[in-house]
Amino acid sequence: MASLTYSLFRAQISTFSALSHSNFRLYFAGQLISVSGTWVQTVAQGWLVFHLTHSELYLGLVALAAGIPALLVTPFAGVIVERNSRRSILIATQAMQMALALTLALLTFANLIRVEHVILLACILGITQAFDAPARQAFVKDMVGPESLASGISMNSMMFNTARIFGPTIAGIVLASVGPAWCFLLNALSFLAVLGSLLMMNMPVVVRRITNSSPFTQLLEGLRFSRTHETIKPLLLLSAVMSILCVNIVTLLPSYADTVLHSPIEGYATISTAQGVGAVCAGFLAVLVSRFGRGRVVCAMSLLLCLSVLIVSRITTVIPAAILMAIVGFSLILMFVTMNTMIQTVVPDQFRGRVLSLYTLTFFGLAPFGALALGYIASEIGVPNALALYAIVNGALAIAILARWPALWQNKRLMVGEQLSAAHQVAEFAPK
Repeated sequence: MASLTYSLFRAQISTFSALSHSNFRLYFAGQLISVSGTWVQTVAQGWLVFHLTHSELYLGLVALAAGIPALLVTPFAGVIVERNSRRSILIATQAMQMALALTLALLTFANLIRVEHVILLACILGITQAFDAPARQAFVKDMVGPESLASGISMNSMMFNTARIFGPTIAGIVLASVGPAWCFLLNALSFLAVLGSLLMMNMPVVVRRITNSSPFTQLLEGLRFSRTHETIKPLLLLSAVMSILCVNIVTLLPSYADTVLHSPIEGYATISTAQGVGAVCAGFLAVLVSRFGRGRVVCAMSLLLCLSVLIVSRITTVIPAAILMAIVGFSLILMFVTMNTMIQTVVPDQFRGRVLSLYTLTFFGLAPFGALALGYIASEIGVPNALALYAIVNGALAIAILARWPALWQNKRLMVGEQLSAAHQVAEFAPK
């Protein structure tokens, strides 16, 4: 018992070690406020789209609008991230997202908002996210260094998912009292926090790699590197499957709350908050993953996620649905945080931006296509049956990937880039 307590104490210290870096503390505080605002807008936007259209298909179309530009731009964004200041990229993308939120707020205040406006703004937002996401993930290492990288990733996840608790809770209150326009305005104002934190940072000057290779050549190098890496390849495949299928249940939550739970505002806010609670718990426990084997945890959480979604599809009351959604949030975030840590641990710095852009592509570029299909299927066979179908297909594909790369769940070391093969791979794919 004493040994377990000591292990948990050490794990807790390890979890928060990234906060010893002043730049990360600024980033954490600014992003916590900003991402909370983003979740306020996400909840309000989903409610608004369903209120305007009463169509699950349109919920998928809005997600697709954000995904198409991400699909086209994200692979090249990784090259941009490697060549330029990540802080400068983040300042630009956050400022653009602030302008988009303000535009959405003004249109809604003026009662001019139409679903076409939401789709257009979502498309522009997808372009900014294509650059923002890989820059943000790579920026963690810039702030904390390799020694606190695992802590930085874990803390970053905790911050995002703590915001997932605050955001939907605030959104539910604001939606019920003054309407969605104020939700969008709150999100626009929240970007002031993250922009201020980025400007206040004292970042060391980093000399980026200079190469004569064209961006397209660098893109192909990153693709070849990922395709031949025995850790990164199966993780990217699993991330893509999970993103296309189970992650997209969030798209249907407004319709699920309305048509199944019969609680379109309070129920929607409750299950969204519950998902955030589970996700935060996953962030706190992520540091213990290495004791059980990161590959094993990824496999276990992928199957738990599918099972939880399948059970959610059969639930018709708010409290049981909230409990199941907490499990969904826990398994989803613990799986993705662990995959992120595994990828960032093994990828050489020369390929970090490009590999992380591919990882980002799996959930920003591919997921919206699954969301569109899910919306269409739900409109044809109903929300519960659509969720069940996605859970079953997702589980079958996940099992197929785990069967193809059994070393993941057998806890063998697939970390090709971590040991002897790293130097060989970097030499093989580095620009000539």
